[in-house]
This record gives sequence, structure tokens and C-alpha cells, in this order.
Amino acid sequence: MNSHKKPPTDISPEEFCPIRHTIKILGKRWTILIIKEIFYSKKKSLRFMDIKKRLTNISAKVLSERLKEMGKDNIVKRRVFSKQTPPRVYYSLTEKGHDACTIIDEFKKYGIKWGTKNTFDCSDLDCELCAQMRNPNHEES
Repeated sequence: MNSHKKPPTDISPEEFCPIRHTIKILGKRWTILIIKEIFYSKKKSLRFMDIKKRLTNISAKVLSERLKEMGKDNIVKRRVFSKQTPPRVYYSLTEKGHDACTIIDEFKKYGIKWGTKNTFDCSDLDCELCAQMRNPNHEES
């Protein structure tokens, strides 16, 4: 019995190819890094400015756009605590977002193997430590 199905002929490869579909969801600039920062945060949830502080080169506009897109794609969940003034908004990963973390682990392995001479194996480090090293004044809210 052949477990492989033949690709449909009436739709484009963009619609049936799982790799293309994954790239469509996760391939936009910053998406993987946003997932990484949320996943490796202590509370598995970050506020907008916490993400912005960790990803120092992203503009607030692009971060806002990316988080909205990721919400529509069901990768992140946005929680608003409106009883506080000003209201606090936290972003956490959905199940779909958590599943992307296996890809991040593979990226890490690839980077360790094929990175530059300055790339090091950070497997024994907490990614939270890297965030603190990038921004010594960093404090999660």
C-alpha cells in the first residue's frame, strides 16, 4: 500500500505543498523570532514593549503588523487586562504557535552546525539570559 497521495492537479502547489504552506505562515520577517522570544520567556507571555526590547531592530509598526497577522493565523493569542490603567496586553503562543517551536529548535541546530565562527552552542543557556545580555536593563513586566 502506497502511503503517499498524488498531488491534486486542479490546484496550485502553493495550496497543496506543506512546505510552501509553512513558509507562507512563518516565513515573513520577524515571525520566527517573535515566536522564539515568547516561547523562551519566563512566563511564556510577553507584552508588546517586552518583545520590542528583545528584538531591538524591529520597528513598532512592523511588530504591531506582525502580531496582528500572527493573531489572524492563530499563532499568538492576545489577552487584554482592561481593569488595569492603562490596560495591559499580553501575547502568548497558541497550540499552533507552540508547534512552530520544533522548527526553531531545528534552526538552532542548523545555526550551530553552519553558523559563523562567532556562533556558539547556546543549548545550555536559557534564552532569557540572551535577552538580558542584549538589554541589561531588561525586566519583564
